[in-house]
Order: sequence, then structure tokens, then C-alpha cells
Amino acid sequence: MSIWREIAQQQDPNDVPMCFACGRDNTVGLKLEFHRDGESVKSEFTPGEQYQGWPGVVHGGIICTLLDEALGYAAGFQGLYAVTARMDVQYRKPAMVGKRLLLSARVSSVSGRDVRSEGRITDEDGALVAEAQAELRIIKTD
Repeated sequence: MSIWREIAQQQDPNDVPMCFACGRDNTVGLKLEFHRDGESVKSEFTPGEQYQGWPGVVHGGIICTLLDEALGYAAGFQGLYAVTARMDVQYRKPAMVGKRLLLSARVSSVSGRDVRSEGRITDEDGALVAEAQAELRIIKTD
């Protein structure tokens, strides 16, 4: 049995309080909350200065984390609990500290244990900040 399946059997995928991206109890986490919007999932996040790389600019690793979480939630809202196997991120524009970011993602296909999803981040003015495509592996289904 893979380590992921073992973890999934021991843990409710809807209850991960220490997750860096969505955990409610993680004091240094992002505390993202997602909701369904048709075929997509959506969230928003306003990065503080603790998430910057260059002065005033959100670190690319945080942008990647936001996309990774959104892509996973897109599968999760379909009852497919999956982990990222591969992700391709295209950074389009710097995200600025203090400026609200809008996240969206959707599943584009499912084949066996493989899920493909795509997501994007725009800033509060509607400009595209980054987009990603990912391959995820299902570790548990509802």
C-alpha cells in the first residue's frame, strides 16, 4: 500500500487543521476557504508582507501554493481526494502585497486514478497573475 493511501485511510480528508494552505489551526498558514461556483472552486487571499519575496511582491512559492491548493480542492469538491503529481505554473504578472487575489480552479478530466485540473489567480483588478495545469493522483474517493 502506498504511503498516501495509508495516510488517507487514517485521516478524514476534510479535516486537516494544520494544513499550511487551508488549516484553521495553523498559526502561520494561509487559512484559505474554498466554495463551489458551478464547475469551479473559488477562494480569495490578501497576502500580507510576511509573504513577500522582493519588497512589496508576493513570493512565487506562495503563488504556487495557492494554485496547488485550488487545484486539489477542485478534485476534492468532486469527491476525489488527490495529491499533486505534477504541476506547471506560468507566472504572468507580479502579485503585490496587500492586494486581494482571486483563485479559481476546475477539473478538466478524470481517467482512472489520474485527475487533470487547471487554475488561475487574478488580482482584484482582474489582471492575470498566474495560471497552472496539474496532474493529480487519487488517493481516496467518497
